[in-house]
Amino acid sequence: MNIDTFLLERNQSLYENSVEINLTESGVEPMTLAELLRPEELDALLQLRLGYNYTEGTPELRAAIASWYPDTGIDEVLVTTGAAEANFVMCWSLLEPGDTFAGMLPNFMQMHGLAAGLGARVQSFGLRLRNGAWQLDREALDAAVAGGAKVIAVCNPNNPTGAVLDEAEMDALVQAARACDAWLICDEIYRGAELDARPETPTFRGRYEKAIVTSSTSKSIAHAGLRIGWAVAPPAIIAEAVRRQDYTTIGTGPINQYLASLILAPARRAVILERSRAILGRNMGIIDDWVGRSNGRLRYVRPAAGGMVFVGYDFPINSTALSELIRERESTFVVAGDWFGMDGYLRIGTGGHAHELEEGLRRIDRVLASL
Repeated sequence: MNIDTFLLERNQSLYENSVEINLTESGVEPMTLAELLRPEELDALLQLRLGYNYTEGTPELRAAIASWYPDTGIDEVLVTTGAAEANFVMCWSLLEPGDTFAGMLPNFMQMHGLAAGLGARVQSFGLRLRNGAWQLDREALDAAVAGGAKVIAVCNPNNPTGAVLDEAEMDALVQAARACDAWLICDEIYRGAELDARPETPTFRGRYEKAIVTSSTSKSIAHAGLRIGWAVAPPAIIAEAVRRQDYTTIGTGPINQYLASLILAPARRAVILERSRAILGRNMGIIDDWVGRSNGRLRYVRPAAGGMVFVGYDFPINSTALSELIRERESTFVVAGDWFGMDGYLRIGTGGHAHELEEGLRRIDRVLASL
């Protein structure tokens, strides 16, 4: 199986821990165990036996996840090691050589790379910038699935643009999937991280009988270090994914599952998401001021959700080269747009500490001034 280099993850793995300021993360600053746990919960944690756990996730954790989706039971939930494993086992379960995979761009490029590696024919359709907003390119969607498709994959809210599909766009995707009897895999990892008092992003769960949702605790839920993800899908697909998970991680650890079951319980989840939105809203004010001072050399569509901003720039330099220049000169790390298949942009994380974001932007300004 030949696979393309996953540029975003490979570069993050190489450099995110060796720079002074890392602005490549698109999640929200996590809490410490001391901040997160009540005394009785800490006591229960200390009593956990560190043996093998439920491979598909404890009933408590799967019930907490299921509560975030309409009419969902625990037999429709699989707990995985991050959303990355959820995406992997779903692609592996569904795609055969010669199948067509239609994926949204720009996007987190994991499923595109997996589909190609599994021998699928990869087609793309885009979000396009029209009338000051990122919108689904319906003509490109129709072209991507014109010969049929086995899987259509989307990310909503979108990474890296922060765009949220409206009801008509969601309906168009469902109609396209239904017309060719495709599975619709929906990465909803930024759901709950809406800005500007927007309502929570609707889920694709329940809109289409062949919709599969993947997500994790890493982004809007703010606790990436737990490495807990999940897939929500019809029971037969979950059963097949569990069978394949036996060949990957087999399951996640008891400490991680216990903590995730607390975080994802409805009342606690609401508190954590409110905290995430407050942090993101504060930091977007910093981004607004920064772009406003750029004399038109920088531009962006204000994200509707998510822990990042996708900033276009008016400088004659490739985005990978610009990311490298900022990292090498200023020990500050940002994501290149062409790691998402869209050059001329930088993705900047907005979920961290305000003072680090402000200092990182000052360092980026010094590099841009030199251009």
